Amino acid sequence: MVRLGHGDYELLLQAVARLGSAPDPDQFSRQAIAEVSRMVPGDVVTINEVDPAQDRVAYHMLPWDFPVPTGAAEALVRLADRHPLIDHYRTTGDGSARSISDFWDEETFHGSELYRCVYRPMGIEYQMSIGVSAPAPAVVGIAVNRSDSDFSRRDRLMLDSFRPHLAQGWRNAQEQARLRMLLDAVGGATSTGGDRGGVIVLSDPLEEITPGSLTQLYRYFGRPSPTGPMPGMVERWVDAQRNRLADADAPRLLRPLSARLNDRRLVLRYLPAQRFHPGALLVREERRPIRQRELEGFGFSSREEQVVRLLVTGASTSVIATELGISMGTVKKHLENVYQKTGVHGRGPLTAYVLDLAPG
Repeated sequence: MVRLGHGDYELLLQAVARLGSAPDPDQFSRQAIAEVSRMVPGDVVTINEVDPAQDRVAYHMLPWDFPVPTGAAEALVRLADRHPLIDHYRTTGDGSARSISDFWDEETFHGSELYRCVYRPMGIEYQMSIGVSAPAPAVVGIAVNRSDSDFSRRDRLMLDSFRPHLAQGWRNAQEQARLRMLLDAVGGATSTGGDRGGVIVLSDPLEEITPGSLTQLYRYFGRPSPTGPMPGMVERWVDAQRNRLADADAPRLLRPLSARLNDRRLVLRYLPAQRFHPGALLVREERRPIRQRELEGFGFSSREEQVVRLLVTGASTSVIATELGISMGTVKKHLENVYQKTGVHGRGPLTAYVLDLAPG
């Protein structure tokens, strides 16, 4: 019975550690074939990733400058259904390490169109591959190719031992890319001013990254539509944004959608679908600023009006002082006058009083 040695386990542990740091699927692919080539050397190591859900087809090889004859890649695609390793994986779902010699002897291999059109022009006589278990419909496979010697039982055991970690690494890379997108979206939503920001990912089902974002949609735009979880107005607006991006002749400016409720408004901005995510809604709830004419009936002086206008946006005493170029003591004095004129005391009660009485 073949057993891995101490050196083999060192290679595996080091490979797993390095693979876990891959920040995205492309880096994962490059790192994966680098690790496989250290454990099971070959003339060229390749990885193929097909992910229809994300419209992604990726191919990497090591060394990157290995001479691939003209037409060999096209021939491999054309003859894929006759490839014994591909056929085995498709029909059984078994992604464990298999070599061409497990299915064909040398005479059969050399007599095949696959050998004549693909492997002989590349100088390849032996191939072993593994399938990386990935959520359907994604398919990920790694192949080691040699010109001089077939693969040993030790080679097979090394690849089979590494395969579960490859599957986990692929998932981690996908998730890291997705999380970076969400963090970027949240950062954009919460750094543009206003009171409350949130993100809703347009996945199926919708994914609420910041709790309460869907509830805000329903408060401002109404109940979900009969055809989906978003209010009808929002659903139509999202479709319009997608169509605008898909139409090469249409203007590319994506206009926000907003709705007003009492003293506040909700602003939606569309984040288009990108490589690793299906798009998102940036949700921003803002307090409607008080206009000058709305304060005229309170009997405030012009400076008191300026102080009140900033106060109702949530500005602190120090911020008001800086904004108006006056001292904090002067701000407090103006607030005392405002409290006396309105008969209410405290920032919260004053804000509610002013917003309630100000004409819409």
